[in-house]
Amino acid sequence: MTILKNLAGVMGSFFHIGLGATQVRLKNNAGVIEARDKDDAAYVILRALSPVGDNDLVTKYYADSLEKPLIVKRQADCSAALPSNTATRGWVVVSTAGTGAAIGDVLYDDGTSSGDMAIVAAIECRTIAVSDALSGGTVSFDTDSIYTWDEDGSTWVKIGDIGSVTGPVRVVRYALDNSASQDSTFTIPANARILDCQLEITTAYSAGATISIGYEGALTAIQATTDNSPQDEATYSKEQDTAWDISAKVVRTTDSGSPAAGVGVVVVKFTNPNV
Repeated sequence: MTILKNLAGVMGSFFHIGLGATQVRLKNNAGVIEARDKDDAAYVILRALSPVGDNDLVTKYYADSLEKPLIVKRQADCSAALPSNTATRGWVVVSTAGTGAAIGDVLYDDGTSSGDMAIVAAIECRTIAVSDALSGGTVSFDTDSIYTWDEDGSTWVKIGDIGSVTGPVRVVRYALDNSASQDSTFTIPANARILDCQLEITTAYSAGATISIGYEGALTAIQATTDNSPQDEATYSKEQDTAWDISAKVVRTTDSGSPAAGVGVVVVKFTNPNV
């Protein structure tokens, strides 16, 4: 039988809830409320609904949804029912509205495989980064693209491709050894403009070695072998305004002459111009 008492509080600094191994306690730690395990050895999770007032606590998924791009890999057709949580936690964009979810909303899948996904209502300028192309709903999204919610137009507006920010100057930098062919790990986007290509020789290369810098199909596109002297420890800079390939490509450095020694660094400055 459950007994309910009209208590104003407790005299101690903590309050136990439950029995056995799953017992937890609420603790007063110098005026701060803490959720602790039964032995007061570690914190435990507190869960609640999303906040609605200025003084309400904020849940993790609510905080994750504010003022930052949400990584979206899935879409949801909500015309028949709100989707259930799956075993994969993450953000889901509403591509077909219904059952309380509108275009512009995103859903939060908590990964518990229990209950329905939570609706996070659309707000002006919320940004999502879509990793995979999504189609089949009333709204479609391109792969590796960034969208922002335009409340006035009630639509998702594509503002760019991931890795293809326009305007600012960006930098690719990678170290060289004496290998014959070496590529950057970063890919320069299609139709970029190369502004400067620097080759810094920190350990001289063997006699007869030559170095060129470009990309597959155009190995001397941004620095030819005549633009540097790898046997001399120095920095060789070639300022330019050179069109990159029409496809995204890594930077490729080609060392010829089979040098036995040599170390350096490549720095490439580029931009995707505003047009």
